[in-house]
Amino acid sequence: MMWFIWVWTIIITAVLLILAGRMSKIQVFSDGILIDDFMYPTFIPNDGIKSIELLYRMPGVVMRINGYGGLKTWKGFYKMKDLKRGVLYLENHNKGPFIEIKTTGDVYYINCKSAEQTTQLYDDMKSTVKLVDESRLVVIPKLSQKRSIVVVVVFTLVLLIPILLIPMLI
Repeated sequence: MMWFIWVWTIIITAVLLILAGRMSKIQVFSDGILIDDFMYPTFIPNDGIKSIELLYRMPGVVMRINGYGGLKTWKGFYKMKDLKRGVLYLENHNKGPFIEIKTTGDVYYINCKSAEQTTQLYDDMKSTVKLVDESRLVVIPKLSQKRSIVVVVVFTLVLLIPILLIPMLI
């Protein structure tokens, strides 16, 4: 019976790591930017974006608050050197450039596997997203951490099910 618990744990952990590690699909629309991600999905509306910049150096990351950190991939909420928090969607945190999107709620940092892909995404954003006048900015709420917390709680419960069932089976 113990083999079942080990196999169950390994399978569930692998599935979660694969889903969490999948890169976000970022789509640029005329009314905003959609970041389709398993753990941290969001839509950033135009009227909440203060600026979009291409940086070749990102502010320092102090620590991960609620996020995924793979070998090159960083996603989620991170404490930044000069900010309370930044929301990262980085496919290669070691190399720039990085797209910085400042909103009325959060600061987002995005990059792709290659510099060319990141530059192309930035060009798409600059040409498609029309920033509104500072006086017309709408306050958008900070990106919620609820979905990622729910995923972790469900993951933990799924891991505990076989452990809780063992006394019943004996």
